[in-house]
Amino acid sequence: MMHPITVIGAANVDITASPLGRYIPCDSNPSRVEIAFGGVGRNIAHNLCLMGEQVRLFTVFGDDSIALSLRDNCRHVGMTVDPILEIAGARSNYFICVNDHNGEMQAGAADMELMAHLTPAMIEAHMANINASEVVVADCNPDEQVMQYLARHCSVPLYIDATSALKAMKIKAMLGIERQAPLIVKVNLTEARAISGHKGDLEAMARWFIDQGVTRIFITMGPKGVFCHDGHCSCAIPSQAVNVVNATGAGDAFMAAVVHAELQGHNMEQAAQAGVRAASLALQSPTAVNPEIAKLKNS
Repeated sequence: MMHPITVIGAANVDITASPLGRYIPCDSNPSRVEIAFGGVGRNIAHNLCLMGEQVRLFTVFGDDSIALSLRDNCRHVGMTVDPILEIAGARSNYFICVNDHNGEMQAGAADMELMAHLTPAMIEAHMANINASEVVVADCNPDEQVMQYLARHCSVPLYIDATSALKAMKIKAMLGIERQAPLIVKVNLTEARAISGHKGDLEAMARWFIDQGVTRIFITMGPKGVFCHDGHCSCAIPSQAVNVVNATGAGDAFMAAVVHAELQGHNMEQAAQAGVRAASLALQSPTAVNPEIAKLKNS
């Protein structure tokens, strides 16, 4: 069964460099350079499309030479891009990633200036259509004011992906806001520590989020798996041992699979297990989205 989902966030051009030999810091490394379309919001939307969901991407596009190709690609993989929010004179978002020989990111550079053009007024103008979705998923690339507006005005479950340790602080600004619907948050361990201030016990850290009004919290920990809590129970799901090709996109796949699983009626633990399976598939792909994610469509 397809579920109508709105994803709000960034669509990027991703440039990824992977060394052909052992990675040497502060040196020029012979590498393979891949250029692909990405962005946390776009990647989550792409994964959800592969899982058979009905997805609308709400984002802003520049009007440079790459913008039309980026927009067409979103449509090609199955997303609805409506409305088309094109900013005159603005360039597209770019993300540059340098991996080591194990596929782990060593440095990243994000040019996300375009996202400042996504305003609360734009969201407000389309809020009725956004709330017509079964759930809303947002990354933390939009401005803090946009995130707060979503927290106040979403009348359907709102899933938030922290995106990065710096951008994750926008989640903290959303906490304590009177909401109409559940708030589900996905963070990695670094992001969880940055938001909560907790440095040790996972149970206490997760409980802090619940005490701030989060309905369910998923804390991903890379090879150590994921810890989740819903205020009533908690569980830890181990990761799957895989040959890592590229770590970029694993978190996006995890988030998409959690949303997909919960829409199918699975509980928190089952959703986290689905997320781990999706992240494992993403880790084995040279691109941020692995087409093999489609295998999880009916899982």
